[in-house]
Amino acid sequence: MLRTRRGGPMTTHVLDDVLLPTMTLRESALASNAAVMQAYVDRHGLLFAPHMKTHMAPALARRQLDLGAWGVTVASVQQAVVAWRHGIHRILVANEVLDPAGLAWIAGRRAEDPDGDVLFQVDSPAGVAAAATHGPLPVLVEVGFPGGRTGVRSPEDGIALARTAHDAGLELRGVTGYEGGLPGPDKAREYVRGVLAVTEAVRPLVSAPRMLLSMGGSAWFDAVVEAVEDRPDDVDVLLRSGASLTHDDGFYAERTPFGRHPEEGRLEAAIRVWGRVTSAPEPGLVLVAVGKRDISFDEGLPVVREVRPGGTADARPVAPAPGSVTVTRLDDQHCYLRATDDAPALTPGDVVVFGISHPCTVFDKWHRVLVLADDDTVLDTIETEFR
Repeated sequence: MLRTRRGGPMTTHVLDDVLLPTMTLRESALASNAAVMQAYVDRHGLLFAPHMKTHMAPALARRQLDLGAWGVTVASVQQAVVAWRHGIHRILVANEVLDPAGLAWIAGRRAEDPDGDVLFQVDSPAGVAAAATHGPLPVLVEVGFPGGRTGVRSPEDGIALARTAHDAGLELRGVTGYEGGLPGPDKAREYVRGVLAVTEAVRPLVSAPRMLLSMGGSAWFDAVVEAVEDRPDDVDVLLRSGASLTHDDGFYAERTPFGRHPEEGRLEAAIRVWGRVTSAPEPGLVLVAVGKRDISFDEGLPVVREVRPGGTADARPVAPAPGSVTVTRLDDQHCYLRATDDAPALTPGDVVVFGISHPCTVFDKWHRVLVLADDDTVLDTIETEFR
């Protein structure tokens, strides 16, 4: 939240004029990441529908569309409604839709915009039957893997479900899968090749001149590129990688394809959460006013990227030596830091700047997120719309 100085205009430095804790995005990192990822998909002849569920911020989705993204991916019809309301009319709902209200909403999109395209996934006869009651809706058959998330469990079942969808009167547009739940790029590559084989097998059931193969995590998309290299000319591969826009300092930093292929580009962590030290009650223990309600923790604890001694705009950033200041625990509103003897001195009033692991579960904690210039002044405020 921004505040104003008494008798003066709104000021803009994150340390002097913003109530902490706060989440921020670095504009230079956002711009670079968006450009790097769009260049990547263009270079490999793919379409891009980044997963908007990561941030649910229409302004962030718009910047990727402006660079050439085909559309957006969402996880639910509720999220699709948000995208549509903000003028984004090419949407993939990366889930089976069974709610009658959701199916009715999808069925009504082309009457509102004949050029709009809202697709969704089916992975069961029940899903096909529910969708078919609303007319020839556009669907992708989802092929999963044993022990994975959603999707039929074998290529044979995928082909059979595609026939069921076609015979039920649905508009079969292609096949989809999700490789992100696999343990590494080799397994992902093998799986995607199997999904491509299903895509080729069901081509006669697709009446459109081109069909879609949609895949989409942010960890193994290089394996997707390698697996579909010899795809038929009439198959468009739609990549859904959503965390690439903001990247992170944990889960995706360890797994990004750009780490395996640095010649392809580089992503930068754009997200920071800022909190003020409120207590240093004993040697080696520091408490910061950042907690589970402010920062993600499901795929690893936050990491300390900087300390700002004194916590004001004129404070020079100090980067702690690796391992010298470590997050050990989060409560609802408190972060516990363990500080070694070689850590920078931390006293109440100092500010700690955290990097995060897993962007999806930090955005949903903030209705408004500040966008910062490299000098930590506020350039913009973006809104998220999770509900």
